[in-house]
Amino acid sequence: MEALVAALQDPETRENALLDLSKKRDMFTDLAPILWHSFGVIPALLQEIVSIYPLLSPPSLTNHASNRVCNALALLQCVASHPDTRSEERRVGKECRSRWS
Repeated sequence: MEALVAALQDPETRENALLDLSKKRDMFTDLAPILWHSFGVIPALLQEIVSIYPLLSPPSLTNHASNRVCNALALLQCVASHPDTRSEERRVGKECRSRWS
């Protein structure tokens, strides 16, 4: 699992890592904390989401891009729903919202 998480940091290996981790996320009970505490992983997942925005208008999102962003969202949902990372994610979210408002 650690190798797949590390592969998320490299744009060349990210797509396969997203797919594998998303498929196997229920097998790894400690995946969420590892994702949260691994340098560069959360920004990489967010980058996957942001990268599809230009494809939404005009609508040109491909199945491939849709599947890729869905895998990133599944991993972020894993982090947001895990008891060990949920409170940290909410705290960071509040700090970010207060800085931007």
